[in-house]
Amino acid sequence: MNRLTLPNYLLLLVSVSLLFMSANCLAASNPGLEKLKDPTPQEKELMQAAIVGDIDTVRQLLDQGVSPDAHGRYGKTALMFAVEEGNKDVADLLIARGADVNAVTTPGCTALTIASEGGYDDIVATLLKKGAKTQAKTRAGWNALMMAVIYNHPKVLQELINVGANVDTQDKDGNTPLMLAAKNGHVHIIEMLLKAGAHTELRNKDGGNALMVAAANGQLEVIKALLKYGCNIDSQSLDGSTALFWATETNQLKAMELLLKMCANPNHQDKDGSTAVMEAYLQRNFDAAILLYRYGADPNIKDNDGLSGLDYARQVHQYDSTKKN
Repeated sequence: MNRLTLPNYLLLLVSVSLLFMSANCLAASNPGLEKLKDPTPQEKELMQAAIVGDIDTVRQLLDQGVSPDAHGRYGKTALMFAVEEGNKDVADLLIARGADVNAVTTPGCTALTIASEGGYDDIVATLLKKGAKTQAKTRAGWNALMMAVIYNHPKVLQELINVGANVDTQDKDGNTPLMLAAKNGHVHIIEMLLKAGAHTELRNKDGGNALMVAAANGQLEVIKALLKYGCNIDSQSLDGSTALFWATETNQLKAMELLLKMCANPNHQDKDGSTAVMEAYLQRNFDAAILLYRYGADPNIKDNDGLSGLDYARQVHQYDSTKKN
């Protein structure tokens, strides 16, 4: 049985007091949340024991009839507390005693999403064998597979891929696992998702795909990996912009140069007729404009309003000069 030092015990007491605040108090500050029944003293003790990995106390309380599904104010169960701390032996015991592996907290978390976030591949494997559902999502729209991607846990991701978890699922903003990995620069995760059949041309609510997200965040190795797997370098977002536009807007010069070296079209026009050069001037990213000219950007192309890149350069210069005066 684990023993707690006095400082750790005091910290635990403070944490637990916050976790188990009155459900009535919670509902008053968050009217939209479901009112949950406050845990009994024994249920609180069970959750505390699960947090610190005290398997003897957990077993004793279960033998006394305490529910293995005891939960706190947000619906977080003893199993979830055990999983969060990586206490697999406690988690195994709770599951063996009938804990619901698909219980959901108020914010939408499950034991599986928590295990995935923590990178506990052995616990993830156990939960999946016991029937944990891979589709459950948090309020942000993240499920277990997305958690594994965001927090860069390839072993967890492989466990989820092995049971057929959807590699093209999307969060509330339309982001796919591929986009989330692209944003964070997780190249190995990108390769795993692509090998598992992830689609590169899905769009998020901003109209972008994984390549555009990688470009906007300057993730050079991700850009290379996506192009290696056949992603179209000049694929267009909903407004007609390309990855080069996205890199230009955020002034990601290295990403821009990589795309240009790999033959991205410097003169592509979006649905408004705008080019990357025009975008560079509008964003005051003047080094980006110079880079585009080096790779053949035409400053005389006109947009739908009849303005060229040079026109935008003059307008921006005049506007900035006026502001200074």
